[in-house]
Amino acid sequence: MDALIGLLVLIGIATIFVLMVRRTNAKGRALEASLGHRPEPLSKEQRKALNLKERHPQVPKAKAEKATAQEPTRAIRNGWSMGEVAFTYEDSAGDISYRTLTVHSVTATHIKGECHDRQAERTFRLDRIIGDLTDCDTGEMLSPKKWARRHN
Repeated sequence: MDALIGLLVLIGIATIFVLMVRRTNAKGRALEASLGHRPEPLSKEQRKALNLKERHPQVPKAKAEKATAQEPTRAIRNGWSMGEVAFTYEDSAGDISYRTLTVHSVTATHIKGECHDRQAERTFRLDRIIGDLTDCDTGEMLSPKKWARRHN
């Protein structure tokens, strides 16, 4: 009798899984039909035209020495850190860059913190972050708004 109940539970779980997969596939087909075609990935030339920086740029030696010589900001001196995140960002001029940030404060629309690339405190709008935001402490990838809700 226990084996029969176990088998029925297993069949129920498999059925739910199949229904979820079919539903997801149907949504994907509907999205593809609304677009009219499947978008093609960018070529190397197109990515270069967008001025995308490398994912993990090498810091020149002179810049690294300059960064260590600078006085740390008040936020760093006081230990106001909510973690470290990395993301691709499009600024108001349309320039795209990859940023790593030690977060000091979060609101529903902005992230403020110490930008590792600029070696200065910067504020970033969540709606200008392209794609997902990576939490460097956990390796978790989340949408910027979901991450902000979690840390607000």
